Amino acid sequence: MVRFPLFRQRLINRLAADRSGAAAMEAALVIPLMLLLVFAAFDFAMGFSARMDLVATASRTAELATGVGQVRADYQFLQAEAEAATSQPNAVATVNTWLECNGVVQGPINGICPAGQEFARYVSVNIQATYTPIFGIGGFLGSSVPIGGSATVRIQ
Repeated sequence: MVRFPLFRQRLINRLAADRSGAAAMEAALVIPLMLLLVFAAFDFAMGFSARMDLVATASRTAELATGVGQVRADYQFLQAEAEAATSQPNAVATVNTWLECNGVVQGPINGICPAGQEFARYVSVNIQATYTPIFGIGGFLGSSVPIGGSATVRIQ
C-alpha cells in the first residue's frame, strides 16, 4: 500500500469529497450525445419524408393509367410523368405492365386470355432515388441512402 505524506493525503481526501463542478462535467458528457441523437432524428425524419414523397408520386402517377379510358399497349409516358412530379432531383422511374389470366402472369398487357379464364391488367410505377443525410456525422451514416416508392393499379 502506498502511503502519502499527511498533507497530501488530506488534499486527496478533500478533492475526492468535493462535488462542485460535477453538474458541469455531466453536462459536458451528455450534451454531445443528446445533440447527436437530435441530428440523427432530424435526418431520419427528412429521409422518411423524402420516401413518402416518392410513394405519393408513384400513387398519383399510377392513377393516371386509369384515366386514359382504355387499355393501351404502351404506358411508358408515365415514366416521364413520375420523374417530373417528384421533388427528388435524382429520381428514376420505371413502369411495368402485365396481363394475368386466372392469377398467373402471362405477358404483355394487350394480350388476350384463353376463353373462360378471368383476366386482369396491371400497371406498376416504381420510383427510386437516393437521400443524402444533412448531418452525415463524419460519414457514419454513409454518403447516401437508397429510397423508393411504388404503386400498382389494376386497370381492367
